[in-house]
Formats: sequence, C-alpha cells, structure tokens
Amino acid sequence: MNIIAKFVHLLLWLSVASSPTLLGLILGVVAKFNLTGQLSELAIPVCSVIGFAFGALWAERIRKTIGLSAFLGRLIGHRDIDGIPK
Repeated sequence: MNIIAKFVHLLLWLSVASSPTLLGLILGVVAKFNLTGQLSELAIPVCSVIGFAFGALWAERIRKTIGLSAFLGRLIGHRDIDGIPK
C-alpha cells in the first residue's frame, strides 16, 4: 500500500509542477518564432527547463507548507467552480 501512496503523491506533485512547465513551453514557442539564428533552436528546451524548475520549487513549497492534496482539494472544491452562489 505504501507504493500506491507514493505513486499518488508523485502524481499530485507532477500536477502542481506541470502548470509552470507548460507556461514555459508556451513562452519558448513564442520566443522561437521571434528569435533568429541558433538561439531559436534552444528557446523551447531552455524555457521548458526553467518552467519545470520553477514548478518543482513551487510544488515542494506547497508540499512542505499545506500539503499537495489539501492544495488541490481547495482548488477543486472552491465555491465559484461548483456554481454555488455566494
């Protein structure tokens, strides 16, 4: 059962770290089209790695302070998302 719990924690951690990674990927694609030369070839991987680094730091901070499941539970169970009037 411990293996399953660690796998679920890994998935929660990756779900938090993936949003800055995707943002970095999008910024890399935009930068690739705006740059010329050899810099354009490195724009996507460099921006993605920087985004993943920020995402990893953010996920670790959330894990240590409030917990990953509590953080994602707050996001999913928010009143505005459920459609409950204020």
